[in-house]
Amino acid sequence: MRKLFTIGFLAALGLAGSVQAALQDGTYEVSAKGNNGPVVFSVEIQGQAIKSIKVVRGEETPGLGVEAIAMISKEIIARQTTAIDAVSGATNSSRAVTAAVEAALQKAGGTAADLKKTHQTDAALPTNNSTDVLVVGAGGAGMGAAIAAKEAGAKVLLIEKLPLVGGTTLLASTAFNAGGSKVQMSSAKPYTAADYYAKLEKGARGQELANVKQLADLSGPTADWLIGMGADLSRVINGSQHTPKDGGALGTSLVPVMKARVDALGIETRTDTKATDLIVGTDGRVSGVRVTTPKGSYEIHAKAVILATGGFASNPDLVKRFSPQWAGYPSTASVGATGDGIIMAEKAGAALSQMDLTGPQTVAYDTGHGAVSLTNVRYNGAILVNQEGKRFANELGQTAALASAITKQTGGVAYLIFDQKAVDHASLMQAYKARGYFVEAPNLTDLAAKLGINPQALGATVTQWHTVYDTKQDPVFGRKDSIFTRIDTAPYYGQKISPASQTTYGGVMRDAKSRALRADGSVIPGLYVAGETASQFGAGVTIAVVLGRLAGTEAAKEVEAK
Repeated sequence: MRKLFTIGFLAALGLAGSVQAALQDGTYEVSAKGNNGPVVFSVEIQGQAIKSIKVVRGEETPGLGVEAIAMISKEIIARQTTAIDAVSGATNSSRAVTAAVEAALQKAGGTAADLKKTHQTDAALPTNNSTDVLVVGAGGAGMGAAIAAKEAGAKVLLIEKLPLVGGTTLLASTAFNAGGSKVQMSSAKPYTAADYYAKLEKGARGQELANVKQLADLSGPTADWLIGMGADLSRVINGSQHTPKDGGALGTSLVPVMKARVDALGIETRTDTKATDLIVGTDGRVSGVRVTTPKGSYEIHAKAVILATGGFASNPDLVKRFSPQWAGYPSTASVGATGDGIIMAEKAGAALSQMDLTGPQTVAYDTGHGAVSLTNVRYNGAILVNQEGKRFANELGQTAALASAITKQTGGVAYLIFDQKAVDHASLMQAYKARGYFVEAPNLTDLAAKLGINPQALGATVTQWHTVYDTKQDPVFGRKDSIFTRIDTAPYYGQKISPASQTTYGGVMRDAKSRALRADGSVIPGLYVAGETASQFGAGVTIAVVLGRLAGTEAAKEVEAK
């Protein structure tokens, strides 16, 4: 009778539903969908609490999905709830953790509502908010700048608006382009900085060529600098392209090496810290930034500020404003590439230049939960055909021109066609196959049927390619590079692709020291720009690290001279 009365009394108060179910202690193996496929977790529940979350199997992206899973797992255990915000840029990996924990709780006989609640004390805002060199953005450019400034003797603070470092550099699938590196110069056919400049000059439209030449001249020493940190850039293809030895993704190889160097140098790194405005004195000198964080807003003061926040490929409004030819296309850049540094610098009086000059991703594949670059496929022997089954351009031609050519094909799309020999050529190709990015068939006829392209024309096109492969001559389209496979080794593979917004070359005008300039050519004191925040034609990761290293070195010199 007393028990019934108690339940009735609680029900009258509306509290009966708050009685916690007893979760069954145990370790539960559950699977959830991640960004690159299923992820199997082991979730330990003990005493009404999540005690541990471990990944048993999974293929999430190192530096992004892997770190996101670790971060979300730590938050769930600390707060004993699955109501955790996803990590920006790694939404699918983040959701995989919460979905797995909820599935484990269900197996244990309850839900997240049955977990013991914990009291979390909000951490205070940082109090040490002055430094010699402040680097805004922790991608390849920002980490490069921070490392160089610290190596030059400056006190450095590195901030990043996303929860994770790496930026668009982390997503790079192909190569660090350079000329004159020790690896290149020791090869049977040396490739010099002059060779690389000649390659860049073709796409630079004759603008800011002094900066293009400086990029080429510094690219080889910067490749050596990265290799000295432990980066694997030992495999050189097509003259200029440094890749990991196994042909894996550049970004997931390079970013951990740079982050390890940042940590080894003791550089303080603050994530979830978004710069909103530059602090500019009455004398026009930049002396810091205002930032916002989940804990509140504050100011950081510095003797020199380096803006390394990336380009604007993931900001649809800026893409529409500055490069409308790619408006409406997806982005394969970091979600953080929204032009923050460019806009902040413009407000402080900096001049913008070449804002319409872009390097779109030519071969983006829509996975259904975001676009991914298949450039690695293009550089490992594939050809491109249209829906009619015919080649229409040099697959290794200038990026913007190739992307434009694709938009003119039926449906504005094209198809990568390759074979098993191409897949065997690089570990990233094998990873892409495992993730289900490729359509596979035992012969070209069946592949054409699966892709919805003309089978007779595709067969004739591949036969023509056999001659290109055998002679290493492509009289129709002029392709000279990445002729690695005859496309005659079953099984055969393909995928429908389209262009995407990726690299933006336009940005803040800079001088030879990477200092931000006004329209009249005068320097904005205390302000440096690096990576895609600067106006600079080149290749994305090369722009990032070369200009980051340059800006960090020059900013440290300025600080020391004061």
